[in-house]
Amino acid sequence: MYFYLALFSAVLVTWLPRILPFPLAKVLTFPDFFKRFLSYLSLSMMTTLLVSELLVLHKNALPTLDLLKFLAMIPAVIVGYVRKSLMLAVVVGVVTMAILRFIF
Repeated sequence: MYFYLALFSAVLVTWLPRILPFPLAKVLTFPDFFKRFLSYLSLSMMTTLLVSELLVLHKNALPTLDLLKFLAMIPAVIVGYVRKSLMLAVVVGVVTMAILRFIF
């Protein structure tokens, strides 16, 4: 019984802060500066994730570019920009990375 109570509590604590903002955002009206901030938030998060994946950190040296990931990123970004589909861009990136790993 305690296991299920702990499991339910863990699910509630994990999902509630992630799900609750969506219905609240429909009810509340935000100021213009906050809307502008939110419009750049997804771009900054994606840029952070992209740069952290493309750069290889070395101790006491400058970071270097992971060439295979960079080459796989190019068609994914092009497809994502042209088709405006995140899922298609991810699929193209994964397939391109698989082909590059097979070749090299």
